[in-house]
Amino acid sequence: MDFKKWGQEYLDEALKIKKHILPIKEMLKHVSGEEATLLYRRTAILDQMYLECLHTGLCLKGRGDMHAKDKTAEL
Repeated sequence: MDFKKWGQEYLDEALKIKKHILPIKEMLKHVSGEEATLLYRRTAILDQMYLECLHTGLCLKGRGDMHAKDKTAEL
């Protein structure tokens, strides 16, 4: 299993989510009331997804680095 590649896929998804969040945050500047509440909730969910993808991606890439060092040490 290629942890580095897998981790990079998670990091790529994190960037896609972050790019999706930016326009929503811009919309929040121009709305109020119930619409703002719904957008804040949507943003919170997307922020959580972003952070989970980011954390998972970094962990997987770190694990890939550890495995690469172990294989290098064996040679």
